[in-house]
Amino acid sequence: MKVSASVRPEHVIAAAFVAAHIPSLSPTLEDIDSLNFALGLRDFDPALHQPHPPGYPVYIALGRASYAVVSRATPSLDRLATEALSLSIWSIVAAAISIIAAASFFRALLRLDRDSGLAIRDSDVRSSEVRDSNPESRTGAPAARLVRGGVAIPSPETWAAALLAASPLFWMTGLRPMSDMPGLAAALVALMLAAKALADRRWLPWAALVAGLAAGIRLQTVWLTLPMLAVAMIFQRGAGTWWLLSRPLAALAAGGLAWAIPLIAASGGVAGYMRALGTQAELDFAGVDMVWLNPTPRRLAFSLYETLVMPWVSIPVAVSVAVVATVGAIVLLLRERRALFVVLVAFGPYTVFHLLFQETLTVRYALPIVPLLCWFAARGVTAAGRVAPLVGVPLVGAALLAAVPGGLAYGREPHPAFRAIDDALRRARVAPPAATYAHYALRRPLEVVDAHDLRVRPPRHQVEWLGLVEYWRSGGRETVWLLADPRRTDLALIDPHATRDVMRYGWLVASRPELSGTRPTGVDWYRIAPPGWFAGEGWSLTPETGGQARATAKGPDQQPIQAWVRRLAAPMHVMVGVRHLGAPGDPAAEMEVAIDGRVLDRWTLAVDEPNSLRFLELPAGIPGGGDYAMLTVSSRAAGGDRRRAPVAVRQFDVQQASLLIYGFGEGWHELEFDTTSGRLWRWSSDRSVLRLHGPPQAVRLTLRGESPLRYFDSPPTVTVSAAGRPVAQFRPSADFEWSTTVPADVIAQSAGAITIAMDRAYLPGVAEGTADGRRLGLRLFDVRVHPVSP
Repeated sequence: MKVSASVRPEHVIAAAFVAAHIPSLSPTLEDIDSLNFALGLRDFDPALHQPHPPGYPVYIALGRASYAVVSRATPSLDRLATEALSLSIWSIVAAAISIIAAASFFRALLRLDRDSGLAIRDSDVRSSEVRDSNPESRTGAPAARLVRGGVAIPSPETWAAALLAASPLFWMTGLRPMSDMPGLAAALVALMLAAKALADRRWLPWAALVAGLAAGIRLQTVWLTLPMLAVAMIFQRGAGTWWLLSRPLAALAAGGLAWAIPLIAASGGVAGYMRALGTQAELDFAGVDMVWLNPTPRRLAFSLYETLVMPWVSIPVAVSVAVVATVGAIVLLLRERRALFVVLVAFGPYTVFHLLFQETLTVRYALPIVPLLCWFAARGVTAAGRVAPLVGVPLVGAALLAAVPGGLAYGREPHPAFRAIDDALRRARVAPPAATYAHYALRRPLEVVDAHDLRVRPPRHQVEWLGLVEYWRSGGRETVWLLADPRRTDLALIDPHATRDVMRYGWLVASRPELSGTRPTGVDWYRIAPPGWFAGEGWSLTPETGGQARATAKGPDQQPIQAWVRRLAAPMHVMVGVRHLGAPGDPAAEMEVAIDGRVLDRWTLAVDEPNSLRFLELPAGIPGGGDYAMLTVSSRAAGGDRRRAPVAVRQFDVQQASLLIYGFGEGWHELEFDTTSGRLWRWSSDRSVLRLHGPPQAVRLTLRGESPLRYFDSPPTVTVSAAGRPVAQFRPSADFEWSTTVPADVIAQSAGAITIAMDRAYLPGVAEGTADGRRLGLRLFDVRVHPVSP
């Protein structure tokens, strides 16, 4: 194929990218940011987070323009689908522009050392060979292919464009109704123009104008564009101070003011905008594990992994890219230092900003770093000379194999939030709920849908379950609905028997690394009748609620914590599990449990024996007026010590005495939580005891856990016993779900104690060189005990 100046390889790559993406464009809005953008299309008001500050006014203007076209071209689409398509179109267009602009920018880098007299001396090309073999080179246009020994080899910028287009994060972001790709495209165009301005100052005002406008698409682009503009102005300082002020700096100001003035006006003035911006800053920094707030080697290591590995989806692909990119960086350092300097000025500041101040777990924020990696990798590929295709083609192919399945799955179904809301609306037209509550991540999906029939109550950020608490405490007795984010665990504060009527909506791409940080990735629709009990603040039944209790200083050592228990005349029993959180030398804690002010139990919890599991009998039930009684748990330092004795209530349940309740006794470790997936797990030790309370009966024990072979060389033997009698054994060699029945007579003889023992233990402190002194057995994601029906 003849390559001309008008049709370059990157044009073909961009066209192929667009063609491959059109069938998989986002069928609905998804992340909370895209929902904010959709609300901005309807009523632009950053003060109301429509969209969220800094406001993205240029992006909203683009979205409104495309919405006007799409709504007329596709009248059969509903409003939400039209909004999603209107925003997604700009991602696919911007991706094509990004591919072309990146290649042009990298081509300009190749000229730097050549034009400055630092000739490119790579083994893959000699300038005389290119000029002699490609007619374009005689006219000054850079070659699209390098010719070596009669063999045409794609040039570095072509390899970079191909790898960029194939990279999984770039591939996926090109489908999403988000501002990330348009922001990158505008920044790359500005970088391309600034790179040309290094040699020809006429390009500099245009670069500055585009940089100013780019900030109105995505403010973070300033970390990409402004450093490069500064370098270009230094290169062109000979033009004089007046020229720099009246041309590039004036163009930059014009580009910025073009969107800043309407933005502030729409926000109700400077004061209104600053209030909204402050609120957004609080949300951005609250609960975000960033290096700036947590400057530890562990956090930095995770940030580097989330930035350099997760965008490639596959660890082998990421490692391959890293190896080839390292070779390319060395080539640049040894042979093209001026080009290396410029590319680091272009992408280095954003990389540092991202690693220090952004939530790197939200992987799309790493998108502007991908072109840098692709350029380094491209230089590594071309360093291979004639065999460059043997390196480059497998690298690009492997990236595509990692990227394409995710893109196809992404466009296959609507986001689970909208599927759940559609089902709920259909049900509500027949049998409406008394009210619908939601986790905060579902707030925006409910706002963009006409959900009047659901009777939605606005959620309270981070304490959403308190809306349900207030409803039941105020006398509400009808069924309510909850649209829950599966990654949240606050439903542990409500009687589990009341939360079993649930429909779960998953997302085919929920586990894709490129979508890490998306909120939400699934929805659980609960229909909840008035529960047997529910708890307020200060309880630590999960790591999430425990973290809230500590952050708000509302634990039982600070003030009595409250739960409300349904009054019954029948006998009842209570389970309370408490842990002392103090260090050696701290005072013991005097615990107290009371109902309606009547003390049920008092005991002392020592630091050296920090765990306590208590079962309390209520033979007469809970008499009194009203539907619910108030149960309190409080703590104070023993012996009148004025120091605090920090404690946390880790386990709790109240049921009729005829129902089984159980808790984790000796040998169990603390519940743990993965904030990314919402997965909970608990480690057993080499001897762990489950304690049951209720009428003696046969029970079914079910364990679901991770393969022990991640920690042991061979499968361990796990023995379940009670009253010293072995009940069952198994030897798990993979992830497992295993069940066994414990007979009623054995339960009676053991006083309700079931022991799970292993013939070995994993010692993380020894194996990993840390101070972790635990003895670990099985990592269990679910432990269930159910009565066996006669």
